[in-house]
Amino acid sequence: MTRNVALVAMVVAGAAWGAVFVAPGLAPLAPALLLATGRFVAFGAVSLPQVRRVLRADVPWGRVIAHALTGSVLYYALVAVAVRLAGPTVAVATIGLVPVVMALISARGTGRVVGLVPALVLVALGQVLLHVGPGQDWSLEALVGLGLAVLALVSWSWYGLDSHRLLHDRPDLAPVLAAAQGLAAGVLALPAAVALLLIDGVPAQPLRALVVVLFLGLVSSWLAVRLWHAAAGHLSPVLVSQLMALETAWGFVFAAILEGAVPGPLQLAGEITLVGGVVLAVLVDARRTRTGRAAERVTTSPDHQVSC
Repeated sequence: MTRNVALVAMVVAGAAWGAVFVAPGLAPLAPALLLATGRFVAFGAVSLPQVRRVLRADVPWGRVIAHALTGSVLYYALVAVAVRLAGPTVAVATIGLVPVVMALISARGTGRVVGLVPALVLVALGQVLLHVGPGQDWSLEALVGLGLAVLALVSWSWYGLDSHRLLHDRPDLAPVLAAAQGLAAGVLALPAAVALLLIDGVPAQPLRALVVVLFLGLVSSWLAVRLWHAAAGHLSPVLVSQLMALETAWGFVFAAILEGAVPGPLQLAGEITLVGGVVLAVLVDARRTRTGRAAERVTTSPDHQVSC
């Protein structure tokens, strides 16, 4: 996979994840928590055809289960409660800082932080303009929700960095890692989904809810994670972290289309600023890659070896 193809795969993965923000609105009578757990049960179900291939591979199940928790089940549970307590503005804006946190951690000790500052500032500013508005509630309940959003930020940041590290160390796992994560997430989410159905019963408009769950499991989980794993090994962790900001950008676009409303000037400015930060990160990474390759060619050239 070339670098450009990997970038396209990341953009599509961002769109698949961004659909999560609007898909529950297509089944408004179904509880959000049931849609979330059903999504990961569906993720496990669509991963079943690869179960024999996964079992034949030397999968580090401890890390895969940790990824299923921190990147799927636990993460989205924290998001759901944080949004309910703190409201979607601050919760989503806090979680939207995942690319900034991942980039700073990835770049530490590499000397890349200074070059990333303009892109990081643009991404962070774009998130604020998109989601934080006046009149935010700062009650104790909202502060608890903000704390849960911070935990979600930590959870997904660890997952993103560790899954990239695992793929770097074990590139042979790329074809099966998404299915392994799906199987683990499905096993973890199934008891919760069954309990919710037993307690609350089948939701109204069950067919619509089922379609949304299948879409989330197939597109927003299985497809997105497969694209992430396929592309991550061909890009630097710093660039991968910045591309995660596209999830929020796509969610904003989908929400505007679904609502049929023209976004306000602050939201438009936030969208442009966020995408601009991602584009700048891609350009900075491409320039650094070209510079590194040129230096490597000079170092390994015969004339340079003779002169040394």
